[in-house]
Amino acid sequence: MKIIHYLGILAIAAIVGSCSKGDTGATGPQGPAGNNGVANINTTIYTVTSSDWSATGSPAYTWISSWTASIADNNTDAVLAYWSTASSGWLALPVDNLIASQDEMTFGYDNNIVTFSYHTGGVATLPPSSYVGYTTIYFKVTVIPPALQAKYPGTNWKNASEAMKIPEVRAALNNGNNK
Repeated sequence: MKIIHYLGILAIAAIVGSCSKGDTGATGPQGPAGNNGVANINTTIYTVTSSDWSATGSPAYTWISSWTASIADNNTDAVLAYWSTASSGWLALPVDNLIASQDEMTFGYDNNIVTFSYHTGGVATLPPSSYVGYTTIYFKVTVIPPALQAKYPGTNWKNASEAMKIPEVRAALNNGNNK
């Protein structure tokens, strides 16, 4: 009886040991490279000087600078803008009390046009690039696709300061070559 028992165990072990994982199939082609390691976030840097601003109204309390942007879908892409005077150390827009009390710099976008606005607050009538330290202003527009937005539910994608906390957004802001 013991021999039959041992033979049964041996047979089961042989069957289990002879099982294999099976054919996994052929390996497919390598996919395209990612966008600078930032999850397909599209960023564009705009260099704005005094000649790039246009006054709206008279007296000139609001100045605008409009540029073509790469926004795939105004309804689903999150579009954020940051500014700097050195094309690094990006700060979130909107910002107020930038140069003078009650001034404000903002941005808006529609149909692949991004517009940066500077409202003087009525204190001054010059564009921001007319002031020392602001002669060149860099704007970095960051377009975040829906797939990345879904990865971080609960994020307020209209708040550029909050979005800066997302690792992929931080990487995009620190990457000077992405587009």
